[in-house]
Amino acid sequence: MDAATLEDVLEEIHNFFISEVVHVTACPIEGGELPADVAAHVKRGAWYAIEGSSQNDGLHLHPATDLTDETFDGTVTTLAVPRTLLRLCEDVYAWKADYLAGRGKALQSGFTSESFGGYSYTRKDMADSGSGWRQAFAADLNRWRKI
Repeated sequence: MDAATLEDVLEEIHNFFISEVVHVTACPIEGGELPADVAAHVKRGAWYAIEGSSQNDGLHLHPATDLTDETFDGTVTTLAVPRTLLRLCEDVYAWKADYLAGRGKALQSGFTSESFGGYSYTRKDMADSGSGWRQAFAADLNRWRKI
């Protein structure tokens, strides 16, 4: 699973499972890592979000070593995403990968067309629009959904 899939799922359910928000001022990211005093708030193997950074905004898995060096003012928010939801996110990631692999060039248009006997129609393919996984996993995601 990747951070983009996790972020898509968390946005879909309107629930980021916020554990702690650490406000930082002049927070130096050096060598692609958070400073020790900030990293101490994040458990190993846990996800966290950076906000207020010009280079590193988004979700990261701790310990991240791919952060871009910079100094920023903002927040580092630790997330307590349940393991069962993380496994479901892995399923969403696999579903998306399988779908993209199976659709090939047809995916590029985002439309499904059919014609026969002088009748034809074209409709937007819901899976191509990004809502396919949302429909496929809606029932499973509802348990964590916030309004």
